[in-house]
Amino acid sequence: MNVLDAFSLKGRVAIVTGGARGLGRQHALALAEAGADVAICDLLEAEGGQTRRELESLGVKALFGKVNVTAADEIDGFIRDVEANLGPVRILVNNAARPSEGCALADLDDRLWREILETNLASVFYVAKRAAARMAAAGAGGSIINIASINAHVISNIAPRYNAAYCAAKAAVENLSKSMAAQWAPRNIRVNTLAPGYIHTQQTAATAAIPEALKRNIENTPMKRYGRIDELKGAIVFLASDASSFMTGGTLVMDGGYTVW
Repeated sequence: MNVLDAFSLKGRVAIVTGGARGLGRQHALALAEAGADVAICDLLEAEGGQTRRELESLGVKALFGKVNVTAADEIDGFIRDVEANLGPVRILVNNAARPSEGCALADLDDRLWREILETNLASVFYVAKRAAARMAAAGAGGSIINIASINAHVISNIAPRYNAAYCAAKAAVENLSKSMAAQWAPRNIRVNTLAPGYIHTQQTAATAAIPEALKRNIENTPMKRYGRIDELKGAIVFLASDASSFMTGGTLVMDGGYTVW
């Protein structure tokens, strides 16, 4: 096989959670550009519809569903719709997440702790478990990409808001992914994580608007800049495709070098 052919996703069906805007939208576009038919889910209906139309303009089939990724019945219904309209799922990108809490640990109340853990960690389990069962039933295997963060490795250096709940959730996503990888490998289902650094998105805009925080983040990054919103697209296609066929249980860090120091 020619090496470039290994990156092709033609004939495959992908799901991207939280795919209406931001990095989720970029993940969806990358998969479609590589040839996959793509289903996205989100709570943002207007943005989700617009992204679906963008995907279709690339010449692939696309679907949008309004889904709460912490609600089992909504996840089940969405996967049924995907299979009925696009076909068996071969790729899942677990991207849906809630922004970090932006407060000191002493100010983190129990309700917010549970909300962040439920959205950023538990939803990964809820969706991946169901998608993997369908992949196994179809018999063709698949690739699951769980979006972690450099905060799985280092805490947010924005004193005094070290974002304990968000960092804990993202670290757990990486270990959960290793468990998934070990258990589902016999079914030819690969599970890897992508850990982005600071990327210019709506989610990071609040921090980037604080001059001292922006300065600290850039100074702590060897490349001396935030990432562009489109700079993860190649990594998503690599992890989703046969180009990474011998990779499972791993983490691909893309952070401009932030975690080397």
